[in-house]
Amino acid sequence: NLPDVDDITGFNIAESTRLYDREGDVLFYEIYKEEKRTVIPAEDIPDVLRNATVSMEDNSFYEHGAFDWRGLVRALFVNVLRGRVVQGGSTITQQLAKNTFLSPERTITRKLREAVLAIKLEQKYSKDDILNLYLNEVPYGPNIYGVEAAATAYFNKSAKDIGINEAATLAALPKAPSYYSPWGSHKNELKDRKNFVIERMNELGHIDDQ
Repeated sequence: NLPDVDDITGFNIAESTRLYDREGDVLFYEIYKEEKRTVIPAEDIPDVLRNATVSMEDNSFYEHGAFDWRGLVRALFVNVLRGRVVQGGSTITQQLAKNTFLSPERTITRKLREAVLAIKLEQKYSKDDILNLYLNEVPYGPNIYGVEAAATAYFNKSAKDIGINEAATLAALPKAPSYYSPWGSHKNELKDRKNFVIERMNELGHIDDQ
């Protein structure tokens, strides 16, 4: 009973209802239920945000298929060494499959469904399409889903207008949105993680020293 991934772009992703003035320039109010989200097209997602996200979530995203076997082995080794789950081995495609189609329950059945859906997504869509869909879907904080809602909430600007520091901050959030929230008590930890994202971007050649 797996969902159909043939038209994920038409999948019913919940969006907010936004009320503007008659000119469409001033936002008066935003109505949402569980998820505050505005889906944006690929051309409105800047490369700096794509690169920051890939650097942090899945740095070999464009090189592997639905799974990153090296990442899985590395995560398993670290988890065994630490005696608890401290690293995950999920790719961006697997995370998209889970966030879009499945529940967050931690069961073998759900992981198997996630795996099959990830393979189907990789067969059907390009890497760029998968990344863009992920960036419109991933949670960035309490009720804040997708990069446009996150950029608006945290920086009061559209995602297309953010810079390196802002992109790195957003890329730092999905691992633990509540813990790293800019509105919470772990701002220093968020800043450290943001700086680590920038270091990773530099190491991977997405930005230079300057």
